[in-house]
Amino acid sequence: MPKIAIIYASGSGKTKKMAEAIAGGAKSVPEVEVLLKNAVQAKADEVIDAGALILGGSTYNSKLIRAMEPFLDRLDGLDLKGKTGAAFGSYGWSGEGVPILIERMKSWGMSVIEPGTTAVQMPSKEVLDRCFELGKSMAGDLKT
Repeated sequence: MPKIAIIYASGSGKTKKMAEAIAGGAKSVPEVEVLLKNAVQAKADEVIDAGALILGGSTYNSKLIRAMEPFLDRLDGLDLKGKTGAAFGSYGWSGEGVPILIERMKSWGMSVIEPGTTAVQMPSKEVLDRCFELGKSMAGDLKT
């Protein structure tokens, strides 16, 4: 069964809401396994068999939230070439988190959907709808 992994780090719950919407979209596609985990609890070997990896991280002080870094470091040694990736996250002012995640996925040889999905502060219904569609689309693509 195809698998999609959604791993996120969220300081105030805003990026978590986005992750849950993405997972909801992915789960709407039958016969696709969906892994949704906070980066602090996620293990790198849980994503190695996923056909798609969606990473989410908030931006704090013009940087990606620190809670995401240890998980990304664990992914550095894995063969992720050819997997599909996407990034999402919320921010208050500058929004560097999503571009940092995109660049990291590209460095692993992943095919990344750009520009990523972002929300300024609390994600609106429109943003959550886009998140749902992202999950649904990526899960659907795994089945083809």
